[in-house]
Amino acid sequence: MSTTTSSMESGPLAWGRVWPVSRPVADPMPRHGAWYPIRNKGETRVVLDVHGQRVALPIEQVEVRDQRPDRFTVVHRVATQPNPAQGTRQDLGRVYAVCPSCTQRVRLFGQQERTECPACRHKGVVAWWETG
Repeated sequence: MSTTTSSMESGPLAWGRVWPVSRPVADPMPRHGAWYPIRNKGETRVVLDVHGQRVALPIEQVEVRDQRPDRFTVVHRVATQPNPAQGTRQDLGRVYAVCPSCTQRVRLFGQQERTECPACRHKGVVAWWETG
């Protein structure tokens, strides 16, 4: 059994998310603000588990934490970034949160301190100081 397979069965080595200024090219593409399990970590690359698929990225493009965060990450969509949901009910605006539990995007209203994920019902602090 390989090290990667063993770590897949025993849980993540750590947790990682793409740095806000990073624009990695991967398939599937890790979403900004979302934390993913790290399944393998080397000196120059990390392997994220993005919804059941392994994605290898340069380590300098990934923020790594030992424990899974429990706070909602705030994402600021760049003004030039396309918003395919614009004008629909699914449009979250330029600033939204990402659930640390299930990676669902969550609409924010003003500068609220806490929120609840509509998908998994995780409740927690909105980490305005820690944007993704």
